[in-house]
Amino acid sequence: MNSPPIKPSTRRKKGVVGVIFRDARLLIIRRALTVTAPGKLCLPGGAIEKGETEEQALVREMQEELAIDVSPKELCFRSVTAWGTNLAWWHASMDLSVHPIANPDEVADVFWMTRDEVRNAPDLLPSLPPFLAAWEQGEIGLGCDWS
Repeated sequence: MNSPPIKPSTRRKKGVVGVIFRDARLLIIRRALTVTAPGKLCLPGGAIEKGETEEQALVREMQEELAIDVSPKELCFRSVTAWGTNLAWWHASMDLSVHPIANPDEVADVFWMTRDEVRNAPDLLPSLPPFLAAWEQGEIGLGCDWS
């Protein structure tokens, strides 16, 4: 009996990233040691689940990772990671009186970093530098003076 050939999946994974500022500092997380790319610095975010919009995924992921409520403002960037995940980068806001609390299953630490601190960090997730470069080159407008 001949079986039909197995077709490789052509659908890429989809993820969402939160771009959140407070006092001209960007919200950065260090990934937990139990997740993909352990110990790397990146913006918070995660997978978009079936049936979710990007905005819904952003709100859910910020709750799961950091116990914060965010309001998606605008899609500001799209990229594809080296491992083939399509990322939607969303500028979002949150209540300034709320402080993120890391879910230790996903996040080892939380930082509010200046541009220089992020740029000089040795352990960035590879998807972050292209976003920073696009922003610095004026391809992304976030309405924030991130100095």
